[in-house]
Amino acid sequence: MKKISLRKDAEKALKMYEKLEPYGIQEMLLKTLVKKYSDHTNRAAVDTKVKLLNLFYSTGIQAVSKMTDNIVGIKDIDARLEQGDLTLVPEIATLKLQGGERFNYSFATKYCALHQPEKFPIYDSIVADTFESLFVKGYFPKYTYSRSKSKSPNTFTKVEFAAKLKEYNFFVEFYHYFMELFDLTNRTVREIDSYIWGAFKIAGEEFEIEKMAQLDKSKIVEYSI
Repeated sequence: MKKISLRKDAEKALKMYEKLEPYGIQEMLLKTLVKKYSDHTNRAAVDTKVKLLNLFYSTGIQAVSKMTDNIVGIKDIDARLEQGDLTLVPEIATLKLQGGERFNYSFATKYCALHQPEKFPIYDSIVADTFESLFVKGYFPKYTYSRSKSKSPNTFTKVEFAAKLKEYNFFVEFYHYFMELFDLTNRTVREIDSYIWGAFKIAGEEFEIEKMAQLDKSKIVEYSI
């Protein structure tokens, strides 16, 4: 397959994304909050970060106080965020509730990205749907789509691939592979997230990545927990 560059497509989308409201205002507020309360020594500050992130990005956290307690109780969380410790994501995501557990995967990636945006790529439904569609269409030579289960490494059914994206180590590896494959390494991880999200949410414009993925925009779920 001929090498495809999405560099100009990303540039176009990001210029338009910067003008979107209220997303720019929400991001500014979160960045300001994290700059003032970057660590996890103040429970009230952590609780505010959790609440605002949950509100702005519709991550569906209902037991907010328990999520705050979960995050505050994680040992060495600030050092691990600084180090880009990917095991933090499932640790934050796993919330023990009465009657079972809830795995708040997308929220956990967003929370880590809020503090270290270049070390923790964000997982949400738009990114996942885009990756899955491009995978099935054969855009990723490193990975093979199969209609049935296979023992071959890097060969997956669509369901298996979707499940693999919820393994954060794999997701991060695949995210960087996507950036390298489509000539996007001149952009930051956070910019790529805005590019993919914006391409499917900016009204009145069509982007190259949309044409490639061919998703039904009316069925796109904006966020997934």
